[in-house]
Formats: sequence, C-alpha cells, structure tokens
Amino acid sequence: MIELILVLSLVATASGSCKADSFSSSSYTTTNLALATETAIIVEFTSDCPDTKLSAVVGGEVLPVYAAADGNMVTLVKSHADLPASTYSVDLYDEAGIAAYKSSAKGEGEAAAPLHSFSVTHPGVAKEGLPIQTEFIVMVASLLVWWGANSIKAKISE
Repeated sequence: MIELILVLSLVATASGSCKADSFSSSSYTTTNLALATETAIIVEFTSDCPDTKLSAVVGGEVLPVYAAADGNMVTLVKSHADLPASTYSVDLYDEAGIAAYKSSAKGEGEAAAPLHSFSVTHPGVAKEGLPIQTEFIVMVASLLVWWGANSIKAKISE
C-alpha cells in the first residue's frame, strides 16, 4: 500500500508540476529614444515549475530563461528598427517542448504547445522632452548675456 502511494505521488509530481495557471509576470520595454541606443524587452515571471529548464520564443527567436533572485527573466535586445511598436508574444517551453519547436521550425515535425504564453505590448520608442537640447538653450542664453554686458561696457567706455 505504501509503495502504491509513493508511486502515485511521484507520478503526480512528475506530470503535473508545471501548469499554465502557475505563472505570473511583469514586463518592461524601452520607450525613450534619447536614452537608449537599442530596444529592450524584459519579462520577469514566477512559476511553480521546480527544477525545470525553461526556454522562451519571442518573435521566432529562441531565448534562454535566466533565474533571478525572485523568479525568472527573459531578455530580448535589438535595434529600434528590428523591434517596432507591437504586441509581442513570449512563449515558454520546457526542454522537450523547445526541442519539438526547433524541429517544427525546420519542418521536421509538429509544433508543441507552449507551457505558457505572455503578451508584451511595446509602445515603440519616441523622443521625449523639448524639441531642442538644453545645452543649446544655455549656450544661447550665455551669448545673450555676454552680448548685453559687452554692449553696456561699450556705452560706458564712450
């Protein structure tokens, strides 16, 4: 009887430890053109998948999933032109799923369903702030002060 319970508990933990409803996520994307030379999409998530090596697929590109202090993280960095404003799907796969995905990408088999999928909305990058740089404004103001002081000095010298 104890062997049966032990076998059933092992089968239950091996087969059902990673479910789609055990994920929660947050994401960040680059939006300021002046501060960044490339666009970054960062997805942080937590899952109840212990000891499972996960991989992610974003826009057809296979990416590793990194373990962070309080969960997992997927990062994609490309030029602004390569990651325009759009909604990107982040699909998570385990080792068997990513192998099936890669073979289906080569046309050799059926695509596996992802363990979980996140949607990340990237609004695009835009220039924020003033239409001209603040250094230019300071330079013009300095030249006006110098011109005014020089004009007053010339009138006093006459």
